[in-house]
Amino acid sequence: MAAAAMATTAGAGGESKEKEERMERTTLCFPIVYGSVAYFLGKKADEYHTHQWTLYVRGPNNEDLSVAIRKVVFQLHPSFPQPVRELTQPPYELTEKGWGEFEVTIRILWRDPNEKSIVLTHGIRLYPPGLTALSPNVTSTKEPVVHEFYDEVVFTDPAPSFHQKLMRQSTLPKVMSQEESVQSVLPTYTDESTMKALVEAQQFLGAELRTIKDRLMRAHDECEEAEEQLRAAAEAKAKASAAAKAAAASAATNVTSGNSNTKTSNTSKGKAGGASFKKAKISH
Repeated sequence: MAAAAMATTAGAGGESKEKEERMERTTLCFPIVYGSVAYFLGKKADEYHTHQWTLYVRGPNNEDLSVAIRKVVFQLHPSFPQPVRELTQPPYELTEKGWGEFEVTIRILWRDPNEKSIVLTHGIRLYPPGLTALSPNVTSTKEPVVHEFYDEVVFTDPAPSFHQKLMRQSTLPKVMSQEESVQSVLPTYTDESTMKALVEAQQFLGAELRTIKDRLMRAHDECEEAEEQLRAAAEAKAKASAAAKAAAASAATNVTSGNSNTKTSNTSKGKAGGASFKKAKISH
């Protein structure tokens, strides 16, 4: 994952600085590696000092990063004396002893003050993956725990002077760790290994994209099926409603017709009864 260092008009110390004309349509990738190496202290360990660890920012193959980096600031856990450590010269590393794992913040400031600093987060790991201080026999391991990440800082439209400094990196001598035990276990990053990692990443992304595409297609089919069911249900409901209205209208018509026939019959009977009554009265 690349970290973008974009231009800003404020210097690293907060003061303004006149910006140098930048190189448009120019992009530079500056590889870095940051991480930590931890060793169990064995018989030298005590309750509060079980491991010795080294935290660092380095070049993938020990390149001199000082052509671009002006300062690296490590923010340790507040329980450490002087938890904020600033390093202005390579190697950008510090070594401490402790008993617990924790997160550190790494801030990198550039030689060009118009380039915005970047902030990284790294976890100090004392135990191999899947193990903790409570795991059985975990403290008996003699293998160092290496936990590091490769990244590329992307500079967009850099200043010409900063561009020249970055181009000088390959001509400078390598910078090694001050801890021989650390230097001996640091991974290297060759073109072959980088290409292999890129191919593996591409294959992984391809598989993930295919899986996501399949899921989307299934979801699309399920949505269409659900919409069809909703349409069918709506049509059935509309037909049932229309049939109910027709039945209700027919029933109302039948009731009205029955009432009319009843009234006509009653009226006819009343008139006949009255005439008969009159006839009976006259006859008497």
